[in-house]
Amino acid sequence: MEDDISNMSRPQMYLFGCTLKSDKKEFKVDIDDDDTEHQLSLKAVCLGAEAEDKFHMVEIEGLTYDGKTTKVPLVVLKPSVLPSMSLGGFEITPPVTFRLLSGSGPVYISGQHFVSIKDSDDEEEENNTSPVKRPAALMFGKKPTTKKLKMDSDDDDDEDSDDDDDDDDEDDESEEDDSKMLKHSAKQPKKSPAPGRDKAVAGPSKAPSLVEVKGKLESAAKAGRPLPKTEQKFENFARDSFKISDKKVVKDLWSFVQTLTIEKK
Repeated sequence: MEDDISNMSRPQMYLFGCTLKSDKKEFKVDIDDDDTEHQLSLKAVCLGAEAEDKFHMVEIEGLTYDGKTTKVPLVVLKPSVLPSMSLGGFEITPPVTFRLLSGSGPVYISGQHFVSIKDSDDEEEENNTSPVKRPAALMFGKKPTTKKLKMDSDDDDDEDSDDDDDDDDEDDESEEDDSKMLKHSAKQPKKSPAPGRDKAVAGPSKAPSLVEVKGKLESAAKAGRPLPKTEQKFENFARDSFKISDKKVVKDLWSFVQTLTIEKK
């Protein structure tokens, strides 16, 4: 018995379909039942095999959200162009009327019909008047715990205030010393760098001077160490070894390298 009641309370799904043709161009779905709720879910509309090669327009009439009646075109079909159309679950609540405005059909409309039983007034009153059980932690534990924590925090605040009173004198003395140091530093003028001197540029390493580079190249040649034989390789060598990327300086150094003779050991 309980299974039958539970099955009745669930929404039931039924097959829905209607046919519009020349002698029956209108189909109305109007259900007068206060105990159930109904919903149509339209899936597809198609023409019959004997339909003439003409445009067939189907109109649907139903209610808007404010209870007014409205009419809208549903589909326009033609056997040689569009013999069928999927509506993809177009849902509408009865009362609803399907009407064939043009063409002689037949036009077939298919879908699903959902039926659910409304809750009775007694069940609604029982649900509204039934007491809502709250967890014990919410009824008994939450507020006392908050109050206890508050009392503990008040005690901690009193103890902290006593400690703060003892530390106030030390804080005042340290603040006075800090203020004196700030005034003294404010009176001292900032030293500006001497004109003509550039500030030291922070970096991983400083590029050697041109004289130093030439000296190192000359020492390498005398020691018999090989030097780059092309200008492109020497440019890469100067950038990697001496951090020199200026092309004019690299060209000058390349001209200097060509005058050197590497001593063979």
